[in-house]
Amino acid sequence: MKKLMMFAFLFGLVLTSVSYGANSRKKMGVGVVLGAPTGFSIKYWQNSTIAYQGSIGASFGGGLTVGVDYLGHYDTFHNAELPFYYGAGAYIGDAGLSGRSFARNSFAFGVRGVFGVDYLPREFPFDIAFELGPSLLLTPTVAMGLEIGIALRFYP
Repeated sequence: MKKLMMFAFLFGLVLTSVSYGANSRKKMGVGVVLGAPTGFSIKYWQNSTIAYQGSIGASFGGGLTVGVDYLGHYDTFHNAELPFYYGAGAYIGDAGLSGRSFARNSFAFGVRGVFGVDYLPREFPFDIAFELGPSLLLTPTVAMGLEIGIALRFYP
């Protein structure tokens, strides 16, 4: 567990230094995600509607997971500060992810859909996102799950 915490801390430092060195500071956010997984989150906005997000953290089953998602944001609620988004992504990690009782230290790969709402206040450089995503574990066995998370990110 100490190795995981040290790795997560170093990963956060790297992400923060990358975001501070970027030319367009408002495009990249760095923060935390709570849920499945719980750890660090990064979000990069390609334009006002398309974004990429990544996360690294521990799942409820205790395994380390790394995931990336492609997201489209839409003004469904007629409020620019509260866009609805959806997209697709993939994740890799320990086979203990999502509370499954597979043997630890086994490679796992899966895909997922993502649906959520992102709160983007204009006056402040942060966002709060609530999302859920059906996931399909493809290795070491085929299984389905549901991931729920809340992300809090700062845009330096």
